[in-house]
Amino acid sequence: MRTQKKSILLLAAGLLLTAAFPALGQNDPLKNCKVVAKKVKANSSEVIVCNRDQLGETITIPLSTLTGELQILKLDDADAALVKETPTIIGENYILIKGSDQIPYKLFDKKTGKFLNNIGAFGQGPNEYKLIYDHQLDEKNNRIYLLPWQTKKILVYDLKGNAQEPIPMCFGAPKGNFYVDTKAGIVTVSVLPFQGAKAVIWTQNLKGELIKSVEPGHLSVVPDFSNEMGAYKDNNTYGITVFTFEPRPDSLYHYNRTTNHLDPVFTLDFKSRKMSIHGYQEIPLYFFGDVSEPKQISPNTTVTHENQFYIVNKKTLKGSFYKLENDFLGNMEIGWPNYKFSNGYFFMNMDPGNLKDGLEKVLSSNKKLSAEMKSKLTKLKDSITDNDNNYILYAKLKQ
Repeated sequence: MRTQKKSILLLAAGLLLTAAFPALGQNDPLKNCKVVAKKVKANSSEVIVCNRDQLGETITIPLSTLTGELQILKLDDADAALVKETPTIIGENYILIKGSDQIPYKLFDKKTGKFLNNIGAFGQGPNEYKLIYDHQLDEKNNRIYLLPWQTKKILVYDLKGNAQEPIPMCFGAPKGNFYVDTKAGIVTVSVLPFQGAKAVIWTQNLKGELIKSVEPGHLSVVPDFSNEMGAYKDNNTYGITVFTFEPRPDSLYHYNRTTNHLDPVFTLDFKSRKMSIHGYQEIPLYFFGDVSEPKQISPNTTVTHENQFYIVNKKTLKGSFYKLENDFLGNMEIGWPNYKFSNGYFFMNMDPGNLKDGLEKVLSSNKKLSAEMKSKLTKLKDSITDNDNNYILYAKLKQ
């Protein structure tokens, strides 16, 4: 629930376990689904409008239809390397794991799982941080960028974790997303647009000097931190969406830097239904999101429940409600699938106990496992110990 909360290789050093399982499926998982959306002209842009009533029954999608082969990396288990199940950035050569509960961001070697160094430190001093809302790993330019909550600056570090000069921001960010084009010296920032905010998205230089900005307009929200700001950053595309617990007509937008305009690209039409809480996400080939209902669990805490996840093919406009299964690991179900994609990858950062429990469940419940798959999963399960650091499961998204 959303809250306001081929073989197995073991190296003797014990620092690395990688598993590469070949893809089991290549076809579009929605090929047998019906068309659920249409393209509609909206001023100078074209919006894909998905009919909520047409999404139909929930289908099961194998992970291999969305990604290349799965990699399983056991992280270095030195005390300084220990992490929790937090968001993870998969880069070309490195893996960056978000800090939490006084654990700072940590950088690992992608090939070996070796711990390299902390990125900055947890605290309230200069170049220290507590709550980080967004982050960027820029390997080519030896930079890591972190954006705290309630801030007017982006923290900057090199890949060794040394603090660099922060980037001042034109406007404050209660919750924000960003992308730094280090070489060009241009920063794009989008923020949760509380009422009275001067901009929902803008570009600036590294000195904090404004280049262009877009006023919030109808995207403004009451100052409530239960609302969320989402962003999709892929090559030259910067997409945003504003999530609210008070359902309202909205869209997923792409920022047009040339016209300095937010162009709507995808929306959900509830037709005659009562509008549910809903959200939008995006990966290169698909739009997806979720619909749910609010549930008050305390005077100050609301959560979503009865979540349903949907997916729509950008080209064919076919779609459905869906659940995602990791067919590389015997059809292990993947909870909250929409939030397992980032930076061009599928990822899961798993506690060793949770991974082992998942494998045991598959081995005991899936009676259709081949002998080869059962052997692979058993070997993987038996290699996991309680003293292991977390395991990173990742696979590159199909483009």
